[in-house]
Amino acid sequence: MTCEHYWRDGILLVERGEPDPHRDTCDVCCREHKAREDLIRALPLVGGTTVGDPNWEARVWSRIARLEPPRANRWWHHGGGFAIAFAIVLMWWTLVRREQPEERRPRIEVVPGEVAMRSTSPRVGDRVRIAVKPTDEVRIYRADHLMLRCTARSTGGGCVSDARGMVAEALLARAGDYQLVIITSATAEPVGKLDGDLDAIVGAGGDYQITELSVR
Repeated sequence: MTCEHYWRDGILLVERGEPDPHRDTCDVCCREHKAREDLIRALPLVGGTTVGDPNWEARVWSRIARLEPPRANRWWHHGGGFAIAFAIVLMWWTLVRREQPEERRPRIEVVPGEVAMRSTSPRVGDRVRIAVKPTDEVRIYRADHLMLRCTARSTGGGCVSDARGMVAEALLARAGDYQLVIITSATAEPVGKLDGDLDAIVGAGGDYQITELSVR
């Protein structure tokens, strides 16, 4: 059995210190997370590298050369060398990730409210959270009426922006059908009604994706 969630999305949650409910129920992702954590803990044994040091790679290989036993070739071919090489690649990848923040890819999630026993469907009291790129716009409608709009210039009211993008969050306070719209190119000022707003976006040469959410 294979699962790509951890290396596609789960690792981003780990780096941001956010919970990953999927990993808690997926044995594959749990193993991948443990293996990565073990490698990170082992890195100080390979070399005392610090972030921003341009000579870190040379110092790591110098440390390996000093510790190499007389029959290093045989040891290398039995897997030890591969483990160190993999650790070096992981170290380089981690440093690059820290120095070059990745933009958020569009993602929608429902955050459960304070309910002990529940179904998997969104309920009144839950929150919907939408993470997008810095250039995207988010609009949340209920029953085709606009209730939240977030752009790169928005602050407060459920809209939060940072270097990687923007997050829009809204409370699902009433039952009904919600429409989550992510606008990925040219946009137009909304009039507040879903059909009219979508027509205006298309008329301005823009593009969008819409997700229906039924809240009970």
